[in-house]
Parts: sequence; structure tokens; C-alpha cells
Amino acid sequence: MNVRDLGIVDYDRALCSLEDVLDKRIRNVVADTLILVQHRPVITFGRMADAKNIIDRKYFEEKKIPFLFTSRGGRITYHAPGQLVMYPVIDLKKKKRNIAFYIDFLEKTIVKSLNCMDVPAAREEGRRGVYVQGKKIAFIGISLKKWITYHGAAVNINNDTAPFSRINPCGEEGISVISAAEYSRRKHDMKSVKQIFAEQFIETFENEYMDLSKNVSYRT
Repeated sequence: MNVRDLGIVDYDRALCSLEDVLDKRIRNVVADTLILVQHRPVITFGRMADAKNIIDRKYFEEKKIPFLFTSRGGRITYHAPGQLVMYPVIDLKKKKRNIAFYIDFLEKTIVKSLNCMDVPAAREEGRRGVYVQGKKIAFIGISLKKWITYHGAAVNINNDTAPFSRINPCGEEGISVISAAEYSRRKHDMKSVKQIFAEQFIETFENEYMDLSKNVSYRT
């Protein structure tokens, strides 16, 4: 399993890197890869998005925050620096071909990672994503191509969550959003956060799928 840290980049640039790794994974040129990234401010629409889920378009236009359509599942969300985005590019063909199982795995990874940061994250029955005291802290939006995963999950760590009040995150009305920093009342060191998430991702993947290679490399 490779772990690749892209740092803070525009969404389009990260997407190009993601699609390059996806293409190479399909051709079996690279191993399973976890891409970690922070996006510059952007609103993204998944395949099920509806423009009516933008509550205050003027707010984003005045801040010159772009709106982009993507190939991921889900509806609408907001990205910004301080939010950790995970893009796993994983070949599931010889593993468990079950999308719900894979999403469960992502949520479990996020819960364990946040718990390691003393943030009491949990899953809620009947709802996708991860929550802290009833407020949403992580969002899931995946795609698969030839049973290889791409796109993934976004977790609010240090980012300002105010823009979420200007949309219906994931198409859900009246939802409350929180970050790890808001819960902890302090900023978290993103380098340490990324290390925690990478380690928990690999450990949880091995536990859930049982056939993950232990050959791990981490690079920026």
C-alpha cells in the first residue's frame, strides 16, 4: 500500500493526480494507493447533486469559490484547507466486491482515526458519514471503475465549517456540521493527523479485507 500526500492543491490538480493513479492501478502499474490532500476552497457536486442544495450562491460567488461537477457519488459538499480528503485507489476485484462493505470500512477508518485524536466520532444507524455528538464531521463520496475505487472521504479537521451553513451538505436539510478543532477547541497538527489516518487506514483495511500487503511506503 502506497500513501501519497499531495499537500494543499486546487481540486482540478488533485483530480488529475487521482485519475493518473487510477489509470495506472487499472493497468496494474502501481500498487493500491491512498492519496491524502487538502483542497483550496471549492464546492463540488457529485452525480446525484441538485443545484437547489445551494442555499446562498451569492456567498460563494462573492468569495470567488468555484463550483465543480465531479464523477464521485453523492451530492454537494465543500472543501477547504484544513479539511483532510482521502482518495483511496484500491483494486477490489480479488477482495470483497461489495460497495456497502467498502463504505462501512471508510467510516470505520475515520471513526478510529478521530478517536485516536480524542474526538468522540461515531457512525449513526441509517445515515452515511461520521458524526460527533450528532453533528456531521466526515462525508463520503466514492466511485469505482472496473472494481477499482477512487474519490473517497472528506474529514473536517481545522477548516472553517461556516460555509456548510450556506449549502445542504450531502443534500440533507438542516444538518449541523462540526470540525475536530471545534470539538477540541484547538487546532490539530495536520502532519500528525495525516499520519494517524494513514496508519488507521492500513490497519483497518487489513482487518476488514485480510489480504492487504504489509509493504507500506509513505511519501510527499
